[in-house]
Amino acid sequence: MPDGNRPLVIVADDDVNISRLLEVKLTSMGFRVLSAENKSILLDLLATESPALLLLDVVYGEHDGVELLGSLLRQNPALQVAMLTAHGTIDTAVAAIKQGAFEYLTKPPDFHRLEVIIHHAIEKHEMRRRIKDLEAELVERGGGQRTLWGESEGMKRVAELIDTVSPTDATVLILGESGTGKELVARAIHERSRRPKGPFVPVNMAAMPRELMESTIFGHEKGAFTGADQVQRGCAEVAHKGTLFLDEIGELDIELQAKLLRFLQERTIQRVGSSKIISVDVRILAATNREPEQLVREGRLREDLYYRLNVIPVHVPPLRDRRADIPLLATVFLSRAASRNKRPVTGFTDEALEVLTEYDWPGNVRQLEHLIERIVILSPGPTIGVGAIPPEIAASPSPSVANSRSLEQASTSNHASGGPWTLPSRASMDEIEKQAIINALIHSNGNVSEAARTLGLGQATVYRKLKRYAITARDYVN
Repeated sequence: MPDGNRPLVIVADDDVNISRLLEVKLTSMGFRVLSAENKSILLDLLATESPALLLLDVVYGEHDGVELLGSLLRQNPALQVAMLTAHGTIDTAVAAIKQGAFEYLTKPPDFHRLEVIIHHAIEKHEMRRRIKDLEAELVERGGGQRTLWGESEGMKRVAELIDTVSPTDATVLILGESGTGKELVARAIHERSRRPKGPFVPVNMAAMPRELMESTIFGHEKGAFTGADQVQRGCAEVAHKGTLFLDEIGELDIELQAKLLRFLQERTIQRVGSSKIISVDVRILAATNREPEQLVREGRLREDLYYRLNVIPVHVPPLRDRRADIPLLATVFLSRAASRNKRPVTGFTDEALEVLTEYDWPGNVRQLEHLIERIVILSPGPTIGVGAIPPEIAASPSPSVANSRSLEQASTSNHASGGPWTLPSRASMDEIEKQAIINALIHSNGNVSEAARTLGLGQATVYRKLKRYAITARDYVN
């Protein structure tokens, strides 16, 4: 692979032996490596190169690596830095994480773990690039167009299926939880179909009174019932030469489902109060947020209607199963909300995006979009940080946020107990966090509630971490 195509790692360490070892190992892994034996060389390299990761020694010649880290990140917030140390303490880890270090490694490093860290840095670097491209695309579009956004495997499969079925007239059943974007999928199919200039007519069964369902879908004649003072075309007729989208099909009255089945088979309708048969040319798309088989078992959906609708099923994944899309979606929604509300908000901190990515989003994309608009309107500054995210969303912090809090509190308790805890060789962030929890349990005499308060975490979060790290609280009762 040409050098220009290989991810770049810059090694900033005044120890020539360590630098040479890292250069040989990382080169053999397929990375391009440049070494900087002093600060002057490092600054020259950073002025002309864009590394996927900078490995920076905590004691960098006559310079404090942690202080230098803060200075570098102020100049280039997108720079990803992993700190290297021969004799690390938790205090140093706290300082580095608070300054914005991407990772923390003891020397000599575990090269398998280092390779994983570099690939993680590359993925994050690529995500930032995609977000910048997306922001440029949004500016070009004016920020107002609603569309499907996502690069996760689940959304790629949805997009491929849309491209395949759109040019046909096949009936499609779109399945997914509320808020996942089922109507956007339906609109995308319509726009790519052979009838994009025809009308797209959505009908939400869940929002429609039962007594009006039939006349809404099939229309009515004047005098057909009390209040019918004029002829009304139904949605099926209005959608002629276009697409009729029947949303929440499981909410359709069971008796009316027989008439809908006949319409699907014959593409003819009769308005309420009329015997005249009207032929219509429409593409039918339907959606439900329930399991259709369960609706059939409950007697809420006719089995024959289900089979007629389920010619091609499209499953839209919930947001918790496509977390990789959350930074992109959040950026789209921020740009749209800032433009619509004329707010000077331009982006998120990395920590804020991590918190948003970790949340499970029971309301899916719709919940995320509404939250971002609220945050944009209330934001006092141009950048949205963790503090702007409501407590109910940020209650389960992302790993880096949790680590930062745990480390800071652990550092305090370590000082109180007589001295800093020395990091074991090749300690990972998980190992540092585990030790921080153990320290808090020792300090609290095994009391999980008190340990949680010391760490600045929720009690439920600490219990999850105890299970994750196989820590038994009673082992630390004196």
